[in-house]
Amino acid sequence: MVHFQGESANDDARLLIQELKVGGFIYYNWSNGLTSPAQVRSLSSSLQKLAEKNENPLPLLIAVDQEGGRVVRLKEGFTILPSNLSVAESGDPSLAEKNAFTIGKELRAVGINVNLAPVVDINSNLENPVIGCRSFGATPEVAVAFAERALKGYHRAGLLTTLKHFPGHGDVKVDSHVGLPQVLKTIKELERGELYPFAKLASKTDIIMTAHLLVPALDPVQCSTLSSKTLSYLRNVIGFDEVIMTDSLVMAGVLEKCTTVEEAAIQALIAGCDILLLGGKQLIKGKRDLELAASDIQKIHGAIIHAVKVGRVPVEKLDNSVKRILLLKAPLKEEL
Repeated sequence: MVHFQGESANDDARLLIQELKVGGFIYYNWSNGLTSPAQVRSLSSSLQKLAEKNENPLPLLIAVDQEGGRVVRLKEGFTILPSNLSVAESGDPSLAEKNAFTIGKELRAVGINVNLAPVVDINSNLENPVIGCRSFGATPEVAVAFAERALKGYHRAGLLTTLKHFPGHGDVKVDSHVGLPQVLKTIKELERGELYPFAKLASKTDIIMTAHLLVPALDPVQCSTLSSKTLSYLRNVIGFDEVIMTDSLVMAGVLEKCTTVEEAAIQALIAGCDILLLGGKQLIKGKRDLELAASDIQKIHGAIIHAVKVGRVPVEKLDNSVKRILLLKAPLKEEL
């Protein structure tokens, strides 16, 4: 899943869709305009029309972060809804479902089929610089009660959902956009806290997004996104067999473990991620605000192909990812 610069399909989009066969796009205000419902709808349609011309046409996943509160990409002409924390303070989980349904209907009306929401991180550390009001609250029970209803609302609207950020980004003091946070809890503490919402809601979501964290109780060495041990816990202990998506691979949290985005992409596939998120701007020192161009995606694509050919990335692992993604896309065939 990638982004490109353009308010409608252009040569970069054509390269990404028809030559590199990317599976989806993520929209940002700074790259795609998102100035009105009509503009977003036209953008989505133009991208799907390019996909329709492929030899084996598959609908694109088109995603956005539309959480409510301060993390919303679609503003002009769209309903502005309160943050998750504000919703939870109402004490009424049905409000989460109503808001999610509203968001879902508006996203579907403009051709977006994936929301990168809801956030189920536990806001247990007041020094956390990145979660805060994006969380439903400081206890896992509250997060589950409200996120479960949000999932229901999104699904009623026909939207695919994404629980994030596994294994839990709440109890940290570092933003993974700019560094690698650590969560220093025992596995029992994690299972009572950060992991609890994922365990309870895994069967109710379409996608789970990873966080770029160091969680020694799960893997003392590797960042969660690149950790086969951490993703094996998600698959085998929690029992999640749907699509795992990385958080953006241009973030400093993952690039502290890999010096290049190409290597991060390869290691994420080896670890067990299904969808690589290659959108956003790099925030690491010396490369701040540097975004990936279509030519960069082409290089990453080539690096992955080479890694498969030399046996670094097992073909069986890729086949399993493709099967999950095809099942995820199956209800979207009418979008072509």
